[in-house]
Order: sequence, then structure tokens, then C-alpha cells
Amino acid sequence: MNKQTLIAILLAAAAAMMSYYYLSERENAARADSLPVKVLVAKKPIMRGATLTPDKVAIQEIPGAYVMPGAVSAPNQDGVLKQWERCKGQYALVPIAKGEQILPNKLSQVLAGLAALVPEGMRIVSFALEPAGALGGHVKPGNRVDVIGSFDFQFRGAKRLTTVILAQNLLVTGVGDETAADLEKGKSAHTVSSAGNGLVISLAVTPEDSVRLSLAEKEGALKLSLRSMGDEDILNVPEQNLGTVLGPLMRAQQDDIKSAPRQIEIIKGLQ
Repeated sequence: MNKQTLIAILLAAAAAMMSYYYLSERENAARADSLPVKVLVAKKPIMRGATLTPDKVAIQEIPGAYVMPGAVSAPNQDGVLKQWERCKGQYALVPIAKGEQILPNKLSQVLAGLAALVPEGMRIVSFALEPAGALGGHVKPGNRVDVIGSFDFQFRGAKRLTTVILAQNLLVTGVGDETAADLEKGKSAHTVSSAGNGLVISLAVTPEDSVRLSLAEKEGALKLSLRSMGDEDILNVPEQNLGTVLGPLMRAQQDDIKSAPRQIEIIKGLQ
């Protein structure tokens, strides 16, 4: 046997060994993925901010390939129950759907309170509004509103009254001491306001809108405009003043006067 033949045989043997080990690892991985694993799942929908209690979770057996990274899971039920003890009583940072696996990074030991209602990138600010401006108290947490502002100011030496839509499609997170979290938990809080006869309305807004609305509240009068369910359209509505509101009406009256036929009365003398 020459040297070249020997090298070819050795290379073929090495390739065969590598293929064997690769296929063995793949087979072991596939076998491990198919093995049943106990995992903790939500027995029913868990609202954001809700406490994790035994009646809301269940242990389910699924193939290992379908276990999410970091999920509360173990090969046996005792291992899952041991991990559950560390999660029990914590608060959900996000809504958890029925059947969804419980992930510790979606839980918190600290109750977030109103902060749990803040959408990502938004802020919650509160405004003290008169009953008429707050829709007579009929607005509820979870509704969506536009904010209308009216301002009386001096412009180039003349008094100017202007009304404009300051922000649109804002989420109402609280009315008085009632919040969206209370409604999710089935609680009905008695609305209490610290604004005299008015209502304190909490809205989720962008950081820019929080500054503009705070200034508008100080310098003008704010009013809420309630949207219908599912209406999220952003409209281009120009500002209104006495000129834009009364101008068309006054021009219409002038046109009516100009278009009215003139009648000439002829008075004949006595015959």
C-alpha cells in the first residue's frame, strides 16, 4: 500500500467519524426536543398589573422544542413548583394571554401602580377640568378623546379669541381616583376629585404634548371631545376664531340683501 492510498483511507475514516458524531448529536438534540417538559402557563388571561396567584396558572406538559427560553419549566412537576414559589405573588408587567408560558422577565415584585398603564414612549399627565369640559363626568378610563383649547389673547394690539384642537386620540387612563387598572380588575371606584367641583382627568400623551397641554391649561380653557370606540383617525382641523365662525354667516346675509329684488312703490295722485 503506497503512501497516497494510506492518506486517502485515513481522510475517508476521519470524514466518516465526523459524519457519525454530527448525526449522533443531531439525533440526541432531536430526541431531547421531543421529550416532554413540564411548563407553567396562564390558565386564563392575566391583565397587566394583576397579581400572579395559583388560580391563574396551571402546569402543562409540552415537547421540549416548544418551551420558550427562560420560561418556568422543568422535567418534572416538583421542579416547576419550586420555581413557582419565586414567582407567586408578583405582578404582571404586560398582559399574559390564556395558555401563554410564564416568563419571569414579564413579572415584577413591585406594584407599578399607575405606571403600569403608561404606553411605551408616552407619559401620563392630569388636568383639572370643569364638569362641562370633562363631558359632565361621563368620560371613563379606557376612552379616547381629543383635547380642545380656547385662548383669549392679544395679537398685534388686537384682542383675539381662538379655539384649536391641541391633541387627538389620547387614551384616558384615569378619571378622579378611578383608573383603567381598576376596570380591568373589576373594581368600580367612586370618583373623587381634588379640583373643587371639577374632575381630574389623566391622559396618556407624548412628552411633547405633555408640555404643550400643561401650558395650554394655564393660559386657556381646555375641553374634551369624546371619540367613538375604534375611531383613531387623525384629522387636519384648522383653528377657529370669530372671523372663521361668523364670517361665512355674515357674508351669506350680505349676499341675501344684495340679491333681494328692489321694489319701487308708485303713489298716484288723487283723481
